[in-house]
Amino acid sequence: MSIRRVYLVILMVMALAAAGAWFYLRQHAKATEKAVAECVTPAPPPKPTTPPPKLPGFAVEASCGPGEAAKPASTKK
Repeated sequence: MSIRRVYLVILMVMALAAAGAWFYLRQHAKATEKAVAECVTPAPPPKPTTPPPKLPGFAVEASCGPGEAAKPASTKK
C-alpha cells in the first residue's frame, strides 16, 4: 500500500466517525426536544434546606406552582 492510500483510509474512517457522531447528536437533540415539548408540568422546586426565619410578622406567601399548599400565617399578636 502506498502512503497516499493509508492517508485516504484514515481520512475516510475519520469522516465516517464524524458523520456518525453528527447523526447521533442530531437524533438525541430531536428526542430531547420532543420530550420537552410533551412535558405539561415542570418539575417541582426542591425543598428548602433552611427553615424560614422566625420573625414577628413574617409569613410565607402561598406559591402558585404545583406541590404542597402553604399554610396560612396566624394573625395572633
